[in-house]
Amino acid sequence: MAACGLDEGKTRTWVNNITDMMNEGSKILLRLPKIRKAIISHPEPLIWYNKKRLELELLYLKRLNRLVQCIDKNGAVNFSDNTLQAMYTRMFYILKKAQKSMYREGSRIDSLAEICNMMLM
Repeated sequence: MAACGLDEGKTRTWVNNITDMMNEGSKILLRLPKIRKAIISHPEPLIWYNKKRLELELLYLKRLNRLVQCIDKNGAVNFSDNTLQAMYTRMFYILKKAQKSMYREGSRIDSLAEICNMMLM
């Protein structure tokens, strides 16, 4: 900013604006008129995504907890545990639904692991 030749007052204003934007996080997208209009006009996809993301996050955390519980005295994980298998099945189902939705919208990302990482970021 020093190279731009802005005086101290304008620099301070820019820094405050950028700091406010960073603090807003993903809400900053609502400042963009086309995105705001799309969200207001068609909230269903966003609501669906938020619900599935929350469910995926909870399953991920529960799975980590269950993995610890399934460790035997030799340190090996019992992956045949029914609860653990049910969690994996549900996570797979959510990711497949997201993958199909993304494909319909034109995305060519087909790796479930990549979709999972994107949703849990």
